[in-house]
Amino acid sequence: MSIKVSCPSCSSAFKAPDNAAGKKTKCPQCGGTIEIPMPKPADDILDAEVAPDWGFDDEDFDVEPPAATSSAGGGEDRKPCPMCGEMIARDAIKCRYCGEVFDPALKKKMKKRGKSYDADDEDLSTGDWVIAILCSGIGCIVGIVYMIQGKPKGGKMIGISVLAGILWNVVSAALQMMANP
Repeated sequence: MSIKVSCPSCSSAFKAPDNAAGKKTKCPQCGGTIEIPMPKPADDILDAEVAPDWGFDDEDFDVEPPAATSSAGGGEDRKPCPMCGEMIARDAIKCRYCGEVFDPALKKKMKKRGKSYDADDEDLSTGDWVIAILCSGIGCIVGIVYMIQGKPKGGKMIGISVLAGILWNVVSAALQMMANP
């Protein structure tokens, strides 16, 4: 069997082997790039008058393999995303292509916030903790910036910074009292 191919540049027609379906090759006449279509049942029989057999074998084609559509997990059940149509895991809670959320609880949480969900927006990182405790003034400013951005960790950071500032003032006063009785 072979696939009927027509060059968009020079309009010459030729046959391509079945294993070249979905790949790109060069036109034997003009050298232009041709994408070999997937075969249709009606294209299986090729009329020799319409498209002459150029006599090429599989080795004559400079083909690029098509993009892999199967998952690395081997047999993972996939479905198309209802919003963008890309193939995603059947049990996915969020489309990695368009960002559509399928989990009702997560979708409700996102609507409640009015913003997109990011797990990093809730918990303070190690750097946030260090800034909030050691540099409480800067920690308050960073917390305000986080709150303006709509991140829930902004309030936590301001609270920790204020408590750390109070703690440092108490420790400083205690040390001064001990030094000057």
